[in-house]
Amino acid sequence: MSAGDGQGESALVRRHLRLDHMNQLQIEKLARVFDAEPGVARVVVRKHWLDIDYDAAVLTLDRVIALLEAYGGELSHDWWTAFKAHWYRRREEKLRARLVREDEESDEP
Repeated sequence: MSAGDGQGESALVRRHLRLDHMNQLQIEKLARVFDAEPGVARVVVRKHWLDIDYDAAVLTLDRVIALLEAYGGELSHDWWTAFKAHWYRRREEKLRARLVREDEESDEP
């Protein structure tokens, strides 16, 4: 999926997250799942890292984490990953709110 499908590039976000407890089979399955997930523009899953670009108007960090956990992985429990995840969530909330405002403004006569 390209960044321009349906939404503007302003909603495309890049996330770099540290992972724990992933074996090679889980990594391969997870990469296929993310490739098929609506809104994902690019994904690279490695043993200890998830690099993912996605349309924040379509996909959320919470959905990314839920998929990760469904395949037996988890975010690292270190403070830096927890800090980044919180920051990513806040940025996505603000981005989605801005997109809603812009959509409402464009609908006005």
